[in-house]
Amino acid sequence: MESENRESEAPRPFPTNSKNSRVTDPTLKDPPMSTPSSSSSSSSSTSPGPSQKRQNNDHNLSPPRTNKKRTKKTPPPLPNLPHELIIEILSRLPAKSLIKFRCVSKSFKSLISNPQFIKTHLEKVKSVPRNDPDFSPEIVISSSEPLFRLKSCSLYSVYNNPVTDAVVLDYYLLKDTYRYDWVVGSCDGLLCLGIKQDFVVLWNPSTRVFNRLPDLGFAKKLGSYTVFGFGYDSHIDDYKVLAMFCFLTKSVYGGSRYVTRIKVCALKGECWRRLEDFGLGLPYDVSGKHVDGKLCWPVMPEGSIGSAWSIVAFDLAQEMFEEVVQPDYGAVGYERVLGVLQGWLCVMCNYQGVRADVWVLKEFGVRDSWTKLFSIPYLDDPLWFHYSVPLCIDVGGEVLLEYKSVLVIYNPKHGTFRYPVMNGASSCIEADVYIQSLVSPVVDGQV
Repeated sequence: MESENRESEAPRPFPTNSKNSRVTDPTLKDPPMSTPSSSSSSSSSTSPGPSQKRQNNDHNLSPPRTNKKRTKKTPPPLPNLPHELIIEILSRLPAKSLIKFRCVSKSFKSLISNPQFIKTHLEKVKSVPRNDPDFSPEIVISSSEPLFRLKSCSLYSVYNNPVTDAVVLDYYLLKDTYRYDWVVGSCDGLLCLGIKQDFVVLWNPSTRVFNRLPDLGFAKKLGSYTVFGFGYDSHIDDYKVLAMFCFLTKSVYGGSRYVTRIKVCALKGECWRRLEDFGLGLPYDVSGKHVDGKLCWPVMPEGSIGSAWSIVAFDLAQEMFEEVVQPDYGAVGYERVLGVLQGWLCVMCNYQGVRADVWVLKEFGVRDSWTKLFSIPYLDDPLWFHYSVPLCIDVGGEVLLEYKSVLVIYNPKHGTFRYPVMNGASSCIEADVYIQSLVSPVVDGQV
């Protein structure tokens, strides 16, 4: 039994002076020697010997091996969203954000440049309230100080901040700083700019894409002038520019009279077509106002003198003129200005030095649809100045307009005025409002 117990005990390792070995008790005696057979059998089933343990211990103390080539962690794949959901999400973003997102991928660029997506986005932009800062329309100002420049800023900022920075619009051929350019009008985010009464440029300030239309081809004559109008023809889904060239010619009855030549240019055709001469009077030297598929002008009826004033409308689909009935303005002694307010045709009726009445036409062809919205009093002697047609009415009812070359905000409810400051645009010749969109002024739909 004693020999069996001795064989079953595991032999203790010998003490060693190795630095990696454990310190042993010096009082311990050497274990008894085993027989070769028992030693070999027990060592095969027990802990390793000194040399093997030293090797294992040295191995454990060595630094872990590292891979010199570190592999990049692959990001998890994006979830596969339905195409319709992607369109719905992107169509709710501002135009400036979508322009940046074109660089995300080829599929994003293709989607954002798609004509149907651009139309969907345009409808969403038109339905967003004007008090949303991300979708706020922009106001473009023709400023003459120090040089003639077109400048713009957010309409939301003008209403909500006492001071707003106006930025210069780097539009087509800005090198010629002394020529006279003016804003003909805006439609769906496109600005139409008249250049020296020779041609027009369609330009999207958001995408910075422009399109120079062909020259009119009208020969300049003494006393002649050209007026333009710009709008959208929903029947053919195209934008059109109308040009009216007015010049003096000799009358068969002696003396002279004005004749007005008419040309129209569709964006998809990019060529001017001659129409019948205008026969409803002499158009005033102002741009046409686009309202509901029509371009409207104030004209002086033929044969009249003085301040005679009527309104004509050019139907962009039918390409015909018709006269627009006017409201009963009441008192006499006023000066009228035509414009557009909140999508309605608007007449600003100025009573010199007293007040200005604001009228809007809510339905073409119905005289009773003319509505007087409010009156704006003059607080000082305006001399030869008068209020412009209001540019906008915000959700709180405050009216933005121009007076004496500066912007003014009038509150009809309280009868109060305030004067927003625009850094970089101290002198305002004229102003217009446009929305930010992806609509392209070129035929191939470049965004």
